Amino acid sequence: MPAAALPGTGSALAAALALTNKNLCASRRFYTAATCTVYPPSLRLSTKTHLRAWPGRVGIRPAWCHSAGVEEAFSPVQGSKSLGDKAEEEKSIRLNRRQKGSGVLVESPDLLTIPGVGPRNLRKLVDNGIQGVAELKKLYKDKFYGKGSQKMVEYLQSSVGIIHKNHAESITTFIKESLDEELRDSDSDVKPAAKKRLTFCVEGNISVGKTTFLQRIANETLELRDLVEIVPEPIDKWQNVGPDHFNILNAFYDEPQRYAYTFQNYVFVTRVMQERESSGGLKPLRLMERSVFSDRMVFVRAVHEANWMNEMEISIYDSWFDPVVSCLPGLIPDGFIYLRASPDTCHKRMMLRKRAEEGGVSLEYLRGLHEKHESWLFPFESGNHGMLSVSKLPVHMDSSLHPDIRDRVFFLEGNHMHSSIQKVPALILDCEPNIDFSRDIDAKRQYARQVAEFFEFVKKKQEVSTKPSEEGKASSQPQILLPHAGGLWVPDGKHFPDSALKSLDFRRAMSYMSGSG
Repeated sequence: MPAAALPGTGSALAAALALTNKNLCASRRFYTAATCTVYPPSLRLSTKTHLRAWPGRVGIRPAWCHSAGVEEAFSPVQGSKSLGDKAEEEKSIRLNRRQKGSGVLVESPDLLTIPGVGPRNLRKLVDNGIQGVAELKKLYKDKFYGKGSQKMVEYLQSSVGIIHKNHAESITTFIKESLDEELRDSDSDVKPAAKKRLTFCVEGNISVGKTTFLQRIANETLELRDLVEIVPEPIDKWQNVGPDHFNILNAFYDEPQRYAYTFQNYVFVTRVMQERESSGGLKPLRLMERSVFSDRMVFVRAVHEANWMNEMEISIYDSWFDPVVSCLPGLIPDGFIYLRASPDTCHKRMMLRKRAEEGGVSLEYLRGLHEKHESWLFPFESGNHGMLSVSKLPVHMDSSLHPDIRDRVFFLEGNHMHSSIQKVPALILDCEPNIDFSRDIDAKRQYARQVAEFFEFVKKKQEVSTKPSEEGKASSQPQILLPHAGGLWVPDGKHFPDSALKSLDFRRAMSYMSGSG
């Protein structure tokens, strides 16, 4: 009923009632001088109302907004916003539109800030129980940290349903880098007395039993299961190179003279990538299958002696190998584990496993590799192809070693040894007998105990070496020396001066080559 129709109502009272009705309208509408626009209930997602710009109402500012059930008035000052405020508001509007377009109610819309996450991928993540960046980080840390970014990429594609590989790679890279940054920040708060993570490289001839050792002994025994993180040799990377999925390992075995240098270069790069991907693991001991040093001390020497790598190629290889290793201390292990067996035993095992690429590997080639392993890691009995037998200890043996490994640990030294691994300890394990580790549990545990005792020995030795010396300095790594007094060797026989060598940013170059996928 109009106010003027009420009995006894004068013009003054009618005007007052009209003003009251006008105020009530303003409290429930976005009000302008010309029109009122009702804020529709359909925009109220969950328990919150998200403000939006409406078609034909650009620039209209609400007199009030409803947030979590509380009415908050805008002051007149807010009617004039700075450019920064407007930009922030537009960003919020775009984010809300992406949320609505996905048809998903997101408690943590920070997922949309990740490169590679759009409306479709957002729905897939939410459908798999991943509501925010924090949950993605936890997933990566629990399942994939230290195992390489590719595992996370495969999981996002196969289990979550991310169709495009580049989207899965972008998401993985963002999460990995965010988590690495958090761990670095937390590490900066850790006291210097915190335990240092150790790295051992597992070396040995082809088919000596490295895979069995890593999977059955290191991964299945109580002595090592919670101690060790295993990093297998990146064979899958050698069998699948580039968009054409080129198998450089197979190419090397088929045409060694054509591909030896190319293969050895790529092996080095993949080891650098692998070391970087596994560097952030949490377990105290990282076991890596082979190293850049077995590449140089054994396999590069072998292909050079077989005339599969000529003088120019091996000179080029040496010219960058030493400086790059010197700039990347993560490649230098704290110890080596040498799995030792005769070439005949290795050849029989190779015939049994029948890896396609190894069909052309001869017994003679295995004998050459064995000799090079012996001269590098076990020089005291070079040429002995049988069981491990040491009649007396070397004069430099450390008396603090556990009795079970006292005759099996040696320190690498000699003019033939790379400067960065001089005095690094090596544990020699006898892998000659064919042991069924699924049945002989005692033998499996014996190998595991020897590795655990070697770990304790190296850890204690490093704890002592990191204490301040008489000069007040601490050192936990062997001294790293660049080869040749004149600097970096180049093929024409000249040397770069030291000043030029110092200007080469090898760390940046290798970081570029080892960028995560």
